[in-house]
Amino acid sequence: MVLPVTDVFDLHTVPPRDAKAAVEAYLEAAEAKGLRYLRIVHGKGIGVQREMVRKVLAGSPSVRRYGDAPAEAGGWGATLVELGEPAMDELDALLKQYDEALAEVEALAAPLTAERRNWRAAAESWSVGQCLDHLAKVGSTYGGKIEAAIRQGRRDGVTGSGPFSYGWLESFFLRATEPPPRFRVPAPRIFRPAVQAEGTVEAYRAANRRLRGLVEEARGLDLRKVKVSSPASDWVRFSLGIGLAVAVAHERRHLYQMRGIVEAMGRG
Repeated sequence: MVLPVTDVFDLHTVPPRDAKAAVEAYLEAAEAKGLRYLRIVHGKGIGVQREMVRKVLAGSPSVRRYGDAPAEAGGWGATLVELGEPAMDELDALLKQYDEALAEVEALAAPLTAERRNWRAAAESWSVGQCLDHLAKVGSTYGGKIEAAIRQGRRDGVTGSGPFSYGWLESFFLRATEPPPRFRVPAPRIFRPAVQAEGTVEAYRAANRRLRGLVEEARGLDLRKVKVSSPASDWVRFSLGIGLAVAVAHERRHLYQMRGIVEAMGRG
């Protein structure tokens, strides 16, 4: 008798020796039926069945993500599964963001003459050149801190595999860094550009490429447990994953500013 495929699969009904093959067949059947959200009940015990299920899920191209069920649905005695295209790896997603930021700077700022790069809408406003100078300074300093954190993480053997989750405070700070600015904070003195900044695309590009390279170097580390200091203060520390994400969010923040400057320049 063929049992109907539903969104819940209880492994207690399967002999342990057949469990792995049963999970593989269930995933294939659920995908064919068009199911997207599943719950696999494997029980708690000493975790043997749970580990087997997780290995099957990790190796399945049809699984987008998975994790422990909430307490009311079995807790760690059951695994929730979402089918679909696999979610992009956290570091791969960051690499894409760094590439997109650089591409936009190249398109926006590279065609500008030195005079237009230093154009400001008002005395207290920044120019495109100042934005580039600021990003290059922050990127250079922050790159050093991130590199030190990665090296320390390697020495200490702080490895891990994602997906990683981050605390609400770090997540809030990341969201607050994204454009459009929710509130404005003066740049620390060491990162303030000169009035006639010699900011160039080349300087920004070097900082962006260094940070991108550090994303690659972070592979295999536990992005939550490895900590990196803020570029502005050694007293403020983030998880490495958040630190890398904040750096490129900061670039987007000033790209937003540069777009506004170029638009205002066209109206002037």
